[in-house]
Amino acid sequence: MAQAQAISDDPGGLLLVDGVERYPKIEEWLAEGILPQLPVGALAVIVARLPPASAWHLDLGWSRALVVRRLGPLLPGEAARYLQSAGVPTAWHEDVLGFARGYPLALGLAAAAVREGQHSRGRQLTPPLARQLLDRIVGELPSPAHRQALEVCAHAWTTDESLLRAVLPEDASSAFDWLRRLPYVESGANGVHPWELIREVIDSDHRWRDRTGYETTHGKIRRHLVEQARSATTTAVIPATLALTYLHRHNGFVSRFITWKSPDGVHEDTYRPSDRGAVLSLIEVAEGAESAHIAAFWLDRQPAAFRVYRRDGEAVAVAAWLRLSLPLDEEVARDPVTAACWRHARSRRPLRSGEHLAIARYMVAPDAYQRPSPVMDLMIHRILAEFIHGEKLAWSFVVMAESPFWQRLMTYIDQRPLVQPVSVGEHHYTVYAHDWRTVSVQRWLEVSGLVELEGPVAQPAAAAESAPGPLAVLTREQFGLAVREALNAWHRRGHLADNPLTRSRLVSGRPENDPVAAVREVITDAVDALGADPDAAAWHRAVAATFMRGATTREARARRLGVSLSTYRRHLARGMERLIEDLWNQELRGADTPQR
Repeated sequence: MAQAQAISDDPGGLLLVDGVERYPKIEEWLAEGILPQLPVGALAVIVARLPPASAWHLDLGWSRALVVRRLGPLLPGEAARYLQSAGVPTAWHEDVLGFARGYPLALGLAAAAVREGQHSRGRQLTPPLARQLLDRIVGELPSPAHRQALEVCAHAWTTDESLLRAVLPEDASSAFDWLRRLPYVESGANGVHPWELIREVIDSDHRWRDRTGYETTHGKIRRHLVEQARSATTTAVIPATLALTYLHRHNGFVSRFITWKSPDGVHEDTYRPSDRGAVLSLIEVAEGAESAHIAAFWLDRQPAAFRVYRRDGEAVAVAAWLRLSLPLDEEVARDPVTAACWRHARSRRPLRSGEHLAIARYMVAPDAYQRPSPVMDLMIHRILAEFIHGEKLAWSFVVMAESPFWQRLMTYIDQRPLVQPVSVGEHHYTVYAHDWRTVSVQRWLEVSGLVELEGPVAQPAAAAESAPGPLAVLTREQFGLAVREALNAWHRRGHLADNPLTRSRLVSGRPENDPVAAVREVITDAVDALGADPDAAAWHRAVAATFMRGATTREARARRLGVSLSTYRRHLARGMERLIEDLWNQELRGADTPQR
């Protein structure tokens, strides 16, 4: 009030009002009592944590005079000058700038910590500094539920109401409304997210303060995001996969390879015939003329395999995901990478009927060719989405320019290099392979979850879930024989233990530690499914009577069923065909395939 009176006769006066959010009625008081008394030409600067109320914009008079500015972080040069003026030695500038990310309050607190000898090297956020930032920026929270909502928001890539519901089922709606109004939380296409500094402060404090609670929250978030990634479709696939991999950011390893940053207006799109010249030019610039000639070959054969990354409609990057079911001579002869992939698959575990292999054949962004970048993020997460959604995918291959850089990340996600690099023209490539029949998507995701907080040191071998050793990859004929042998040995545990179904994908991932019990359960479920189908009820009775109910002769079984011997034989044959077919579909697609 005194400052306002002091400039009441000064057309060049300046009125500063800070912290208005602490006084509920002050905006009304300013609008109606103080500001109208200022002389023409005077300037009022009002500082608050929250944007001005809508009344300022609705009032025609104030809306013409009002200018709203959101204060973001200082630019690097501005931040460096601030540290210099604050007496921070130049040797400390890199650490403090890396930690504070340009936010003035963080710069000021870190500068004070350096002067007092309490700031650590390596951009580390110490608990005392985290506490100060929390007190000054976050302040007191309304309730434990609000605190937990903020912890979720800091831990996840983005937060929407469905994610909050997975952690806070009773308070999700009100908590999300509260989050989106916080001054340090921003809204985006996929939900809300905090400023990076605030994210770091809240998440590191939560982990330091309550490690058990932190891991519990992480587990709830992860289960929701895994389900989201596996069910996502169309344009939601990439954001869902990005959200899932962001959980690995917290172990300090994956962030060397993934940026999780906005791709600056670049988005993934389908290939169009009009893109041909631009796509081939991008590939030629990055990988040479021979690679571009091979790309032209694949564009003719599988144009839908190509993804184009556009900025303002212009193609700036390209990737391809080829799907192949047979080693066709023309394709093998034309593309040495494809030839190498087929040689590897056929020499290890060949494809079975209905299966295919896939090759991540191109990842070309000339501005940052196969180096971490937001566009490379999109390409990598497209590949991960194809892994997760690959129906009847037997082998996948990822082709990278020969370099040790990606080796550790490929090992981390269980992609193993072929022994020999592949040459295309003057360029050399490492091809990374994964057999999804021996390590299924379910197991791959399970192993992935073990390393999200601890890093590669915590990673076990991605072996079969419940089987002793690698999964058995059976042909259709071998599989049918194994089912018949399992039914014939139904009451003889020793014989069942030797059945290859105990090491098949059919039973992998089931909670039982006993493979024999798992085989019995999955076959029983399939037999029961026959009985649930009215059209297959007679077949179900024949199978159950033959293998599970102990009648000793075919004639006795027919009498029990009340049919002739020939009818019994026909029902049994049809029932076995249907049973094996249903189980085979599960074997190809995984244990979570629904019964029909």
